[in-house]
Amino acid sequence: MMVSKMQLRSVGEMCPGYIQAGSTSWVLAAENIEKDVSCETCIHWEDSRCNIDLFDKVLSSLDQT
Repeated sequence: MMVSKMQLRSVGEMCPGYIQAGSTSWVLAAENIEKDVSCETCIHWEDSRCNIDLFDKVLSSLDQT
C-alpha cells in the first residue's frame, strides 16, 4: 500500500501517539505543531511504518469523517 504525504500529515496531526522527532518532550511538540506535523517527523516512524501500530487505526478513523 502506497501512503501519500497528505495521509501522513493528516494522521500525524490526529495521532494520539505523535511525538516530534528531536523534541525533548511532548509539550515542545505541541508548541511546534505548525512545524510540518507528519508521521515522517514522528519518533515512532521507522522503516516507513508506525512502530506502535497507530497509523492504520488513526487513518481508518479519519476515513469515517
